[in-house]
Amino acid sequence: MATDIIRKLKNPKTREYNIFKKEILSMNFMWKYLEHSTNPDADQEGFSNIPMYQHPIVASPDAKEEFLIPIVESKYADIAFQVIRQIFSYNEIEYNQIYRCVVNQIHYYDGRPSPPHVDHYNWDHKNCLIYLNSFADGEIDVYDENDSLQRYKPVEDDVVTFDGLYHSVHQPAPQERRVTVVITYS
Repeated sequence: MATDIIRKLKNPKTREYNIFKKEILSMNFMWKYLEHSTNPDADQEGFSNIPMYQHPIVASPDAKEEFLIPIVESKYADIAFQVIRQIFSYNEIEYNQIYRCVVNQIHYYDGRPSPPHVDHYNWDHKNCLIYLNSFADGEIDVYDENDSLQRYKPVEDDVVTFDGLYHSVHQPAPQERRVTVVITYS
C-alpha cells in the first residue's frame, strides 16, 4: 500500500492563529512584489513562473550569499512562531530548526502551475503550508523520489506537511487570490 506524500495536519485554530490570519488578510498587511514564483532558471515548458507577492517573516540561510543563519525580517515573527509551535505541538511534530517562513499570495495569471521545485537544494528539510483563505483551484502537486504525484486541493485553514520534495503550485481561479504561510523546517 502506497503512503501519502502529503500529510494533512489538524489546525487547532487558536486565538493567536486567528489574530495572525486576520492581520495577514487585512488591507494593512505589507507585501513585496516578486517577478517570479520560483528561481527564474527553473522555467519549464507547460509551467508558468508567475509573478507573486510575498511577505518574508524568516529569510532562509540560502536567501542571500552572506546569510549563514535564518534571518528574522518581519514584525510578525513572534506571533508566527507562536502559531507554528501551537500547530506542531498539537500534531506532535518534532522539529529542530525553522529555516524559512514566508507568506505567499498568488493570483490567477495564465492557469498553468509553477515549475516543479524544492525550497532548499542544500539541505534536507520539510515543508508546512497553512492555507489562510478559500479559493477555487489552487492545488499543490508533490512528487516523490519515483516521480509519483500526489495532488492536494486545500481549503481555508488547512495545514499540510511533506518532505522537501519537488512540488508545484496551481493558480487560483480568475479574480481570486491564494494566501499561504510556507514554513520549511527540520
